[in-house]
Amino acid sequence: MSDYDEPDLEDAAVQPDWATRIYEVFNPDETVGVACDRSGEIVGLHLTDEARDNGDEWLAAEIVRLGKLAHLKSRVGLREEMLHNGTRPYTVDSFGLPTEAAYRAQEAAEFGGTSHF
Repeated sequence: MSDYDEPDLEDAAVQPDWATRIYEVFNPDETVGVACDRSGEIVGLHLTDEARDNGDEWLAAEIVRLGKLAHLKSRVGLREEMLHNGTRPYTVDSFGLPTEAAYRAQEAAEFGGTSHF
């Protein structure tokens, strides 16, 4: 008998809990963060005291910018979910769902550097 146990195929096929996934995006200095659920609705907001000290106009713009990115990130998650569930890539593409690369490019454009995905 071998010392190696074969992995249980049922354990290997554990399905992600797509319904409870949360997609978060923070600004580079992590003073503001926005979280979206699977459907792209905002379900959380993170604000530090430093963020509040930057003024209402800056804070509002930062929340909107991060909200758009968090929504986009949730759309990447929906794409991943559909592909995981066996939807053909050309069908997923017909929904206009962004790829992870497209998200990373948008995040890099917003923050002027590399992605934090």
